Amino acid sequence: MAPINTKLNPMKKLHLSLYLIFVVTAAMVLLNRYTDLYLSDYRVHFFFLFFAASSFVVIVGHVFKKLQTNKSIFITFLLVGIACFLKAFFTWGGDWKTQTKMYQNIENESKSVDIQLRADKFNFGYKERVIEINKIAPFIQWTTDVDTTKMDLTKWKRIDLYVNDMKLSAKN
Repeated sequence: MAPINTKLNPMKKLHLSLYLIFVVTAAMVLLNRYTDLYLSDYRVHFFFLFFAASSFVVIVGHVFKKLQTNKSIFITFLLVGIACFLKAFFTWGGDWKTQTKMYQNIENESKSVDIQLRADKFNFGYKERVIEINKIAPFIQWTTDVDTTKMDLTKWKRIDLYVNDMKLSAKN
């Protein structure tokens, strides 16, 4: 019997890497959009959006035997980057920024209840929300709307820490 060649050729490895990049980045974009997972920095969100979109376009291009040269792939990345930037510019509402940390969880310090503001890009003023935040990573949070009148206050310590992430004028 002939020995079985278990090595993948370099193009197959590239395709597997591209598929993995697409699955991970697309999952993050979809989770951010349709669940309480929140990417708290617009640059991180743009990173995931750009790599999800560009890897998808390159995968489709490979399936239809189009994007075969490095030049065509580079131009594709450039065009997708411009499209993602325009999409972000016209649709991004802004990041939610913590103004006041109201409560800190006694058992888990990565959980807090915050008052957050978000500037409306094309309007005057701010949107406000009271949210429970569970920090998963420096740029990833799990957020849940919370009614502070119905919280179990035995699990929370009131801290009222003025953070001012929006850099607004001093609090009165």
